[in-house]
Amino acid sequence: MKIITQAVVVVFLGAVCLEAEPQNIPVSQLDSGYSLIGKLHVRLNEVVKLEGVVVDGPFKGYEGGFNLRVQKIQGRATQEDIHIVIHPFRKWGATEEVDGTTIPILKMGMTYEMVGYETGGYVGIPGKVFEVIRGGMQLSGLYFQETFVVIKAKEIEPVLFEPAMFRSEYALIQGQAESRQGKSFLIGDGWSVVVVGDSPWPKHVEGKQIETWGMYNPEGIPLKTFDLVDGQWRLVRLEDQLGQEVRLRGRARVVQDQWWFNYRGVDLYVENLDKLPGWTSENHWKPVEIRGRLEKAKMPRLDQVHLKENRDLQEYFIIRNAKWSPLPSLLNIELPSDDPE
Repeated sequence: MKIITQAVVVVFLGAVCLEAEPQNIPVSQLDSGYSLIGKLHVRLNEVVKLEGVVVDGPFKGYEGGFNLRVQKIQGRATQEDIHIVIHPFRKWGATEEVDGTTIPILKMGMTYEMVGYETGGYVGIPGKVFEVIRGGMQLSGLYFQETFVVIKAKEIEPVLFEPAMFRSEYALIQGQAESRQGKSFLIGDGWSVVVVGDSPWPKHVEGKQIETWGMYNPEGIPLKTFDLVDGQWRLVRLEDQLGQEVRLRGRARVVQDQWWFNYRGVDLYVENLDKLPGWTSENHWKPVEIRGRLEKAKMPRLDQVHLKENRDLQEYFIIRNAKWSPLPSLLNIELPSDDPE
């Protein structure tokens, strides 16, 4: 037993050393002895097909302009929050002389199928430079930025997630609550999920938009009916949850010391948000879960934070007696189309 313990310690220390000392990759051997994997989880410079929503990148930094919030990679659905800067192979709206392929002029919030490749390079300034250059210069730190170069593209219908897309995977699926044969169903376009097999929906849920998180076990062929496995459900629209205890996933925001919470594009107040235990200024734009009772109240307008000290009042959703916890990330289905990370 003692020998085994010592061996485990040696292996553990070796692993720590390996993590602390990154392996050097000779640039001259890229694509021969080494490959770089990008945020699309494929090798850089490999031609792939993507489907997703075009969103506007951050106003500051190197990732402004067109970004793609990816929903499918090589035909396989993903709910991971992957957004990537996109540039045309030539220019938006250009037509290739050889095959007549056109890259359309993109529109924000629309869904596209794109064929291209992910590439990347370092942008910004190395940290050591700041020790040499002093003064009021605003410089971005050095980081590796991935970009998707679009060879061809076309506008398509929005990607609607359904259970058959996620075999043996956890997924967040949306639909309508409907009771059938004494069971609680989630109903989608040509498919259904048995959420609760021994009781119908409560009256306040029946007919409302809901979503389920879990795995989806098909009952037969074709894949049209599924059982929710190791899952849970919740209402989606805030108005359907008014007066109830809620668990909402979104992002915290702050402007001029005014904190609020954004849930799928809707700004709402959280009672004493910045005074909650463990809350810090680092939570700005971070994904968090807020729990508490959802109510409505007349509150100062959030769109006037920059404009006036005594802001006009407006009715907002507000979460009372709130608690919070950090989240590693949100799913792309939980993000509004005009709100990039």
